[in-house]
Amino acid sequence: MENSRCWIEISKSACIHNIEAIRNYLPEGTGMLAIVKADCYGHDSSQLPKVMEEAGIHDFGVACVDEGLVLRKSGIKGSILVLEYIDEHDCMKTYENDLIFTISSVEHARLLNDWAIKHDVKIKGEVKVDTGMRRIGINAECTDEDIKAVYGCSNIIINGTFSHFCCADSFDPNDREFTMVQNSRFASFIKHVRDLGYDTGRCHLSASSGFMNYPEIRYDFVRPGFALYGYYVGEVNHCFDIRPVLSFKAKVEYVKYVEAGEGISYGRLYYTDKKRKIATVAAGYADGYRRSLTGKSYVLIHGQKAPVVGRICMDQMMIDVTDIPDVQVEDVVTLIGKDGDQQITVEQISEWAETIGSDYVTTIPQRRVKRWLVD
Repeated sequence: MENSRCWIEISKSACIHNIEAIRNYLPEGTGMLAIVKADCYGHDSSQLPKVMEEAGIHDFGVACVDEGLVLRKSGIKGSILVLEYIDEHDCMKTYENDLIFTISSVEHARLLNDWAIKHDVKIKGEVKVDTGMRRIGINAECTDEDIKAVYGCSNIIINGTFSHFCCADSFDPNDREFTMVQNSRFASFIKHVRDLGYDTGRCHLSASSGFMNYPEIRYDFVRPGFALYGYYVGEVNHCFDIRPVLSFKAKVEYVKYVEAGEGISYGRLYYTDKKRKIATVAAGYADGYRRSLTGKSYVLIHGQKAPVVGRICMDQMMIDVTDIPDVQVEDVVTLIGKDGDQQITVEQISEWAETIGSDYVTTIPQRRVKRWLVD
């Protein structure tokens, strides 16, 4: 970390705190399936899931097979559900690494079952139900024949049944009404399957916004994502205290005085109004400090706010430190996180960038910005 130009710190203690906060909020007997896709929302899936497992989480969800393999290689022993479609070419490594298949359609169930019969194996699957997201999944209002075609497969062990809300993070009355429609469709589907004599396995519907905004909706598991990492997406009731897990930092690499009337950076969008002390910071849009933040953001240094001035470059940006004493080369600058009494949150930087927190943190590049597990 000392030799890095910019880096991310991942707080082990904050992650454990968030797990305990969610666990204490949920009714007894409700399990947690931790969503660790997209490299743990940009937090490093080679390190953080081990912290989660040590804190008592034994069920994980990833987007694709390769993400599941990263978890297995890092030593994760718990269950791993692959949330996306798995084609025939990935079936063997999914099976060999004890990953759970998502069954996304009747045709997909047949494909997976045929593969399992061909290789004389039994595979574990969870049925994705489309209750209104219209992304993937078996229609919640499907026929008896479709249910039999999925749940009656000879070589698929049904591990679970799940769906996903599309607007649980909104307080708009129409969105709230549709969320309840989705819940009703899911409950009816589960009853339909069970009435036909099939085992649904574990049932889960709510991600973070779902179980925080709709505590009355409860199945066997919930799927916390952003809540695990300590930030909010959309309109969400703050039901318990969560702490940010990620801090984004960089170093000052140059300090100079710029006379009045001088333009700074590409395009000379910003001109100094008087003689100003300007520091160059070793982070830019190729490091995940987005170009769209130009003219909108500030950073923290020596516990104070320093505005970003001029256009953000690929590898560097400039900040005004005129009123901050003793700024020197190699001083640490906080781009996301706390410095003294000041803080820049994921929500704040995402608002500046006109996006959401999940989008922002998952696009900070791993290759250029190393993650370090701290405390």
